[in-house]
Order: sequence, then C-alpha cells, then structure tokens
Amino acid sequence: MTPVVERITAWTAAAVLALGVPTALAAQDSTPYKNHLYDKFQGTLDFTTVINSSNARVDGNGGQGTTLDFKSVLGVPGTTVQPALGFKWKPGRHTELDLGYQFINQSGQRTFTDTVVIGSDTLSGNVDLSSKLGSNNATVQIKYSIWAAERHSIGLAVGFGAIFFRADFTGSASGCVATSCDSTGAFSISKSVTVPTASLGAFGRWRLGDRWYVGGDARGFGGRVDRYDISVFEGDAAAQYFLSTNWGLALGWYYTNVTVNISPRSGASVFSGKVAYDYSSLRLGAVYAF
Repeated sequence: MTPVVERITAWTAAAVLALGVPTALAAQDSTPYKNHLYDKFQGTLDFTTVINSSNARVDGNGGQGTTLDFKSVLGVPGTTVQPALGFKWKPGRHTELDLGYQFINQSGQRTFTDTVVIGSDTLSGNVDLSSKLGSNNATVQIKYSIWAAERHSIGLAVGFGAIFFRADFTGSASGCVATSCDSTGAFSISKSVTVPTASLGAFGRWRLGDRWYVGGDARGFGGRVDRYDISVFEGDAAAQYFLSTNWGLALGWYYTNVTVNISPRSGASVFSGKVAYDYSSLRLGAVYAF
C-alpha cells in the first residue's frame, strides 16, 4: 500500500468514525432551551495544553540542513499552555463558516557538543543555543450540512489555512562557519516561512438533552502546490455545555499533523527545507452564542 493510499485510508476511517457517533437521548424537562446547533454566531476563547512533537529543517546552498526536533535538539518543552480563538457564522441552516487561530509560541535552551547546519550556517563544537519558535496556525473551514435536523447536523467540510513559522536562534559556538557569526563565535539566525494548508473531510454535531452538545471533525489532504509538497491531517472531538441562552463552556481535543517539503526556488534567497508540524491539544474555554 502506497503512502498516499495509506493516508487516504486513515482519513476515510477517521471520517467514518466521526459520522458513526450515535445520537444519544437524555431526559428532558418542560423548560424551553435554545437549539445551539443553529446559532447565527458563536465565539470561543480557549486555553489549550499543547503537546508539541514538531521539527523543522532549513536547507542551504550546500544541501540539506540538520533536522531540528523542537524538544530533543532545541530544548523546547513538550507541553505548554497557549490561547486559541474561534468564530462561527451560520448564514443558513445548511451552511457554516468557521474561523480559528491557535497561538503556539515557544522557547528553548540547550548546550551541547555537536554540529548543526541551519541553512547556510554551520555551528559546531561547543554550542550554546537559544531558540524562539513561532508556529501560529490560522484555519478557515467552509461547512455544508447534508443532514440538518433538530438534534444533529452532519455534512462535509473544506478547510484552508496557513502556518506562520518563524525561528530565531542566538548563542555561541566554538566552531562557527557562517555569515551570522562574529569573531567571538556569537551568532544570530532568523528564518521564517508561511506554510499553506488545505483539507477535505466530514463533520458531525449532536444535541444531547437540552444543554449538552458533542461533535467531531476529520479532514485530510495530500498533494503539491507550487513548490510545497503537503500532507495534512486534522481532527477534533469537542463538547459544549450551555449555562444560559448565550454563555457556555467548551472542552475539546484537537490534533494537527502537517508535513511540508519546500523546494528551493532558483535565484531567490527564500526558505527551503521541511516543516513537520505535529501537535495535539486539550482545550478548555468559554463560548458565547448570539
């Protein structure tokens, strides 16, 4: 089985699993409650525990650079708390537009003896390396509900987005061969790239009782766009409990895996290499419906 077929099989299995969630019934009372499956607008603010397993490689004119695992090579903590924002607009019963922005900004510090190649810069010997990494993720989903009923909404989703990757490295190396190094071996290196993403999949959301809602998404994509060779899988499972007509609490688990190989562009000094963006997050926050 080829890697592409394996990815498509995994995406299909995840989508079928999400759509197979049974409609649960709960005891009802005589108090009328708003059906939040069809809110015109919803806004969310979440605090997320991000478990980051990402890595990146910056290639230079001399060939491939060193794969920089965020945790083991750069000393970035494996788990950090980050904010996330979300906004939903439902112009009709069947259509929905979802916007999301996950902040991921981390830093690390390591001292080691080795050789590290970052683009055209080579750091070797005794290396004291400080890293500041930004990989904020913006997403837009266009959803169409095929089955839109009073207690469930199930349909297809098309997603687009961008990862705003930036890495700033500072420190010193006893062996420093780079234009960024001074006579003492101190260096300062900055690299950045905006990685486009796209995905296609399915979603489902169910109303359980009067106040509880559960749902999930599963989306994927594999292909080449310009000089970007992209593989994407995104999935989530979430629950909401509404305290009133407008305010509620949200709890969810989200997973994003984006691998992008970026080919060099002839005659241009631009980012080339690989970004493997792999994180899961547990989200807890508030939702406001209006």
